[in-house]
Amino acid sequence: MSRTRRVLKVLKEMLWGLFFFDLYTENTKMRIRYNDAVNLLIFSETLGIPLMNSYVSMRLLPYFFGELEGWKRREMREREILDEAPDLH
Repeated sequence: MSRTRRVLKVLKEMLWGLFFFDLYTENTKMRIRYNDAVNLLIFSETLGIPLMNSYVSMRLLPYFFGELEGWKRREMREREILDEAPDLH
């Protein structure tokens, strides 16, 4: 039984990777881009970007405060434009 379960598990993971892995990675990248856009709107006042949403951003700030450190790290990381060129469309 254990060998059959292992074979089924490997087959399941192989089929998932074959059919769904690309969709999963694209959705993950899109979710990160949307989160970065929302964070930019929320923290725009602290970055010096004048937007007319200070009341709304102050109300939403506690909900996004936990993601601030990871967002700052992602945005401040030095990138090469050619690394992201395949993702541009």
